Amino acid sequence: MEQTGSEQARGAGKVAAIFEGGSMRCQFTAGVIDVLLEQGIEVDACFGVSAGAMSGLSFKSRQIGRVNRVNLAFCNDERYMSPKLLATTGCFIGYDFLFNDIQDRIDPFDNEAYRTNPMRLVATATDIVFGTADYLEVKDAILDLDMIRASTSMPLLTPPVELGGHSYLDGGIADSVPVEHVLEDEGYDRAIVVLTQDRGYVKEPYDMMTAAHARYGEYPYFLDALETRHERYNEQREHIWEYERQGRALVIAPPHPVEVGHVEHDPSKLLELYIQGRRETLRCLNRIRAFV
Repeated sequence: MEQTGSEQARGAGKVAAIFEGGSMRCQFTAGVIDVLLEQGIEVDACFGVSAGAMSGLSFKSRQIGRVNRVNLAFCNDERYMSPKLLATTGCFIGYDFLFNDIQDRIDPFDNEAYRTNPMRLVATATDIVFGTADYLEVKDAILDLDMIRASTSMPLLTPPVELGGHSYLDGGIADSVPVEHVLEDEGYDRAIVVLTQDRGYVKEPYDMMTAAHARYGEYPYFLDALETRHERYNEQREHIWEYERQGRALVIAPPHPVEVGHVEHDPSKLLELYIQGRRETLRCLNRIRAFV
């Protein structure tokens, strides 16, 4: 949940990474992660949103290439994400396949490396009753996986996740890139901010509000957060640029408009976006070393 009181002081003088969400667009983040791991660059905490939180799992477990492998291997697998899953289970994302078959057997997750890495992983989720963000610390990659589910559960496509007396959906709705929370509330000194849209991107209004009103009519604050998300997101990006000018943020973003969609079935596009993430991180490598 949100950090308060004396807990905030522990971030002073430290560096965090912030991973924006964007489903398959986090292939860019996968490229960033792999270069950081290959170069031995470490941060004190990682704050991930939606697919950014999912990517953060492999960042904390230090498993180079894992995010890229999973997306490339299963981008056309109906067990991973598909309308068929939505029709048969009520959930567009195959969490059981992801967290059991893939995580335990096909591409095993290194739980021991995750536990021994002192870096914090915090997943942003949206409380649908209040329409506000909660920041959930994922201390254990087995026991706390519902926090990742909460952060990645897309409105209209996945059911809310019940956790600790709260109902959660996608963290990006309330706080797409939690730079203010990290630098002001948590008190971290600097942040590497990994975006999944280019610097010129402007978010448009959510185009499924009619369906959202029909589904979430009993949650007016959530509906307001969904309807105003684009305005807050575009304003938040201005805050990111300001932190960058102050030297408190180092931004790594795609150099061109991203053509990969939320769900992408073309592995060549996914691989190209991954390579872009690698190239941009290598281009910034000296700056990153100095920054951390």
